[in-house]
Amino acid sequence: KAKKHLPNLSISLYSQLPLYKYYSNISRRMRLRQHVIVSLTFSAFLFVITKSWVIFTASFISGVLIDLDHVLDYLWEPGMCFRVKEFFDIHYNDKLTFHLVIFHSWELLFPLNIYVFLLSGNLWIMGITIGFTQHVILDQIFNKPPKWNYFFFWRLKHNFCHIKMNSN
Repeated sequence: KAKKHLPNLSISLYSQLPLYKYYSNISRRMRLRQHVIVSLTFSAFLFVITKSWVIFTASFISGVLIDLDHVLDYLWEPGMCFRVKEFFDIHYNDKLTFHLVIFHSWELLFPLNIYVFLLSGNLWIMGITIGFTQHVILDQIFNKPPKWNYFFFWRLKHNFCHIKMNSN
């Protein structure tokens, strides 16, 4: 028996929602625009809970600026002179050969989270840690890298070489 093709109503209903096109694109890859929007939304949620402008500000800024480590990787490439358009083209199209991305590291985030939430009462460090953590979690989920790529020691083991890290 041939099955009747039924329309997927959930997709057609969701497509009528105002931000559907934006949020449906987020599953492809986290980029600057997505990080700004998500960090702002997440930080606003934190503000509602904590009533702290310090946590809001630190979380928002760090949730976006963590990506400055990609600029360092770009500048490490032989012969690179910083040009904004070229940087985004090379970064978004995975043309970098060197991936140190020092801030995108679970080994950094685990002890930082333990320190902040158990030992420190500093709201700035707490906000920065929350921003960094939400950023790396979203990158891990939506960028769909090989499962170990956000571990610094995995990248070190492969000499921070993009090709070696992605061939395992």
